[in-house]
Amino acid sequence: MKRLIIFFSILFLTTSIMVSQTINNYGIKVGYVNSNQVYTNKDINESTKRKSGFSFSAFIDLFNFYGISISPEIKYIQKGVGLEMVLTGPDSPEPIGKRIDYVYHNYLSIPISLVYKISSGFGQTFIKVAPRYDILLNSHDDFIVHSSYKDYKNSFGGTISLGLIPKLNIGFNAFIETSYHFDFTDVFENQYMSIKNNAFEISLGIMI
Repeated sequence: MKRLIIFFSILFLTTSIMVSQTINNYGIKVGYVNSNQVYTNKDINESTKRKSGFSFSAFIDLFNFYGISISPEIKYIQKGVGLEMVLTGPDSPEPIGKRIDYVYHNYLSIPISLVYKISSGFGQTFIKVAPRYDILLNSHDDFIVHSSYKDYKNSFGGTISLGLIPKLNIGFNAFIETSYHFDFTDVFENQYMSIKNNAFEISLGIMI
């Protein structure tokens, strides 16, 4: 019995040390998202406008090899697009104005980033490159006659980020991060056109 207690004590201590050495930090961040979509249909593509949204995510930073680490993340992010519509009168096809209707796509995004940190006198600068998988949660729009989005798909893409962790001498590390998200695969395609997402994001976060 004594040997068993000693064995489990050593196992617990070893596991704790390994975990503490593996995890560098973890944290959360919130962001402003400015998104758009690229259509292969030229007429629609020329009418697109960027759409605003927000994001919220949690992450963990693992390992550390000369400033290089791996950071899995899970994120709720709002994407979509604005489409400029030409308005016509009830009795004439002549245009009388324009209106922007928005399409809203909400995703659960899972990027896994390769992170490189560079230390300096004012803090740490970091660069992140990540493959990313986006799971479509729901979609809706502002159209008078609503569209169906049942044929829209999850997407695979990439993210490039640049950030700064300033030296603030507080109990946690705050940071700012800018990102560009792009898609490798189409979120929608048929015989007439295909669509891909892209988005800029600026985030504020804390890491512990």
